[in-house]
Amino acid sequence: MLIEDNDNISGMIAQYLRLKGYDCMVTNNGKDGLNQILAENYDVALLDLAMPEFSGYDVIESLEVTGKLKEQKLIVLTASSITEGKMKELEKRGVYTCIKKPVQLNELVKVIQSCVES
Repeated sequence: MLIEDNDNISGMIAQYLRLKGYDCMVTNNGKDGLNQILAENYDVALLDLAMPEFSGYDVIESLEVTGKLKEQKLIVLTASSITEGKMKELEKRGVYTCIKKPVQLNELVKVIQSCVES
């Protein structure tokens, strides 16, 4: 599952992941992504933090409230200037890891594989 509001970025990441053999569902807003995660189990969800209306932070908060954050493996992608402290805080809350954009796609695949195997 990829939750990313930028169509260019989501298209590029999804295409690469599919070429690498992953089944990649894509949604371009946080609310739809949250609803899909609540309805279905995904091996990993990639989540952009900075999205309009319903941000990645909102998704994380909602997953925490429902208890789903402990069940759903989540990798955060962000172009925003997030501090190391904020990234560590997200990881303590249950996020697997945070990756700053621009993302090196081969590195992203390694992180996804590590997350799936954890």
